[in-house]
Amino acid sequence: MAKRANGEGTLSRRKDKAGKTVGWRAAVTVGINEDGTQDRRWVSGKTQAEVQEKLRAFQADMHSGTVSDTEGLTVTAFMTRWTDHKEREGLKPNTVQSYRDTVRLYVTPHIGRVKLEKLRPLDIEQLLTKMQKAGKSAAVRRYALRILSMALRQAVRWQMLPRNVADVISPPKAERPEMKTWTPEQVATFLEASQLHRLHAALYLSLMTGMRRGEVLGLKWEDIDLEHSRLMVRNNLVEVHRDGIEGKKQAGKATVSSVRIELQTPKTAASRRTVALSAGTLSKLQEHKARQDRDRKAAAEAWQDQGFVFASELGGPTNPNYYYDQFKKLAKEAKLPDIRLHDLRHTAASLMIRRGISPKVVSDRLGHTDPAFTLRVYTHLYEEQREEAAFDLADLFPVAGGGPN
Repeated sequence: MAKRANGEGTLSRRKDKAGKTVGWRAAVTVGINEDGTQDRRWVSGKTQAEVQEKLRAFQADMHSGTVSDTEGLTVTAFMTRWTDHKEREGLKPNTVQSYRDTVRLYVTPHIGRVKLEKLRPLDIEQLLTKMQKAGKSAAVRRYALRILSMALRQAVRWQMLPRNVADVISPPKAERPEMKTWTPEQVATFLEASQLHRLHAALYLSLMTGMRRGEVLGLKWEDIDLEHSRLMVRNNLVEVHRDGIEGKKQAGKATVSSVRIELQTPKTAASRRTVALSAGTLSKLQEHKARQDRDRKAAAEAWQDQGFVFASELGGPTNPNYYYDQFKKLAKEAKLPDIRLHDLRHTAASLMIRRGISPKVVSDRLGHTDPAFTLRVYTHLYEEQREEAAFDLADLFPVAGGGPN
């Protein structure tokens, strides 16, 4: 009997312990594994006709080149391969760690053992349901689905899967948290209360420009052009979360992550921008420079000059958590409404919008990629401007009698 070629398939009965036929199955050889064994795929069904139909469909996929190869990976094993790939692509360390944490906390416990090729939309729905029952917010569930969908999209590109089963899942509806901002009067109160603090100029800069925390703390003197009243956003000082340090324990358990401060480039091209400075902001920066000169003299040989505008008392970078703590402390002492540090950025945007600055300029100043995003985020503030924009012809040509000639 002639040897069967790859892809022809072999059909056989499935029997129970008593020898009774309970179904049919077919095996198809699609190639040879690295160890020399046959790489076989199986289809099964209750009737011979059903299996033959599945076999023909599989053979058609083989001839069209759409047969996938998951290498027998589980979802967890594949997600590990995918996050390693994203790291090699050069994603920011915090982004990669966020992906890994999402996989570790939510994907692995619920669907990690499922074979990648057997993953179904229902499995993903059940994952989201379990997260909801565990009290996870809609935003967290949306993010987990987004990460899983991104990974499965890559699996399709790698021809490991014929389709992305996460594409058919409707993401949980996440309500945008209410934006909190200070009024101009509250901003003035805060700046007055922080006048003597060594980070006063940093807080002032945040409120006048809308720069992000990491952009303010990553600013260097070489980035400031005092002559032309502007600065360049070139750096971002962030806390980088990485995998736990081997052998290190906390509360008797191995650490799963470690944190260190790192100076990075901004995440997007729009974030690398030029920001115009007002005369008042320039004055605050010059006052701060004089204060820093006094700190340098006081520290003497202990000073390690790294060029930071808002350096620590010894010249190094200011810890982002310290900056946050000082902001919260000063706001509380001034008896102002409790807002997040990031809300200083929203407050700065609201001050610009109140002054009638266009969405395009506000977007550029904040480092948004698209002015449409700025409009969506601050639509309620622009709505007030829309009402103020209503006018009559008489407002342009006021004449006796209340109307134009």
